[in-house]
Amino acid sequence: MMTLLVLRTRLQSLYQKHEIYLKPIFKFIIALIVFETINANIGYDGHLKQMPIILALSLLCAFTPSAVLVLFAALVSFLHIYSVSVILSAIILILFIVMYALFLRFTPKLGFVVLAVPILFYLKIPYAVPLFLGVFSTPVAIIPTCLGVMIYYLLHIIEEAAAIQVNVSLEDTMTIYTYVVNGIKDNSQLLTALVVFSVTLLITWLVWRMKFDYSHEIAIAAGCLTNIFGFLISSLKFNTTEQIGTMIIGTVVSGIIVFLIQFFHLSLDYSAVEHVQFEDDDYYYYVKAIPKINVTTPQVNVKRFNTQKTQIPGGHFPDDTFTDEDDFEDEE
Repeated sequence: MMTLLVLRTRLQSLYQKHEIYLKPIFKFIIALIVFETINANIGYDGHLKQMPIILALSLLCAFTPSAVLVLFAALVSFLHIYSVSVILSAIILILFIVMYALFLRFTPKLGFVVLAVPILFYLKIPYAVPLFLGVFSTPVAIIPTCLGVMIYYLLHIIEEAAAIQVNVSLEDTMTIYTYVVNGIKDNSQLLTALVVFSVTLLITWLVWRMKFDYSHEIAIAAGCLTNIFGFLISSLKFNTTEQIGTMIIGTVVSGIIVFLIQFFHLSLDYSAVEHVQFEDDDYYYYVKAIPKINVTTPQVNVKRFNTQKTQIPGGHFPDDTFTDEDDFEDEE
């Protein structure tokens, strides 16, 4: 445990010291993963899949606010779909506009959630999103989480609809529109993900706010169990058991990721809990104080011996050849 705490302290110190360089590098890597994932799943336009374009977009996102990455991801997705179907691109564009007008403009800090959910779905660990938001956000995060789930399944439906060869006519437009709407309305997996993710986020948040010891760690475990049981019940109801193993493994991996993030963000020493009471003119306060675990990295001292000796005739060394100042020095 002490080794992990020392590692955490060193990593935090390293990040704080080199934040000006590390932050753009992390943003560049995240942007690169986002664009590569989009191209791998809905990469209809070959021009957008070229590496120079991907690197240029990622580099631009590395030095701009996070909202720019969300905007570019939406734009790249739209252009890919536009290259295969004008009708489908119009549908996805309308959806993006509605989401921005109704939700994202009021919760700009949570806009990344809409992008993170479909990306993590492709990486098989979307369950990290409700767990993470239950720990670090509030129940209002359910809205962008559900929007991200809808975008993921909508992209799947659009991928299937893109195989339908139609012309830009009123009749064909209504055919595509009906196909997409029915695909969303009759999708049991979409409904299950919306409900389970919402309940998981809410349970994690509620347990997190409780006052008993180790509530933070138990909150993550409770969220994982809620997620697993939710999808298990859904699988039994809709007879879709082929992805149970992947779901359980993905949930466990997501829980470990969120736990590590929580560990590096905040670690509490429950063995030194204090209960403090004090009052002012209006209230009497009962406060539970839990100290944070902070350790200092050990300092390594290297001793160096001075091997240069002065020899006098006769093969003997003078008595003052070895002194405290000359024998060895301490270096940090």
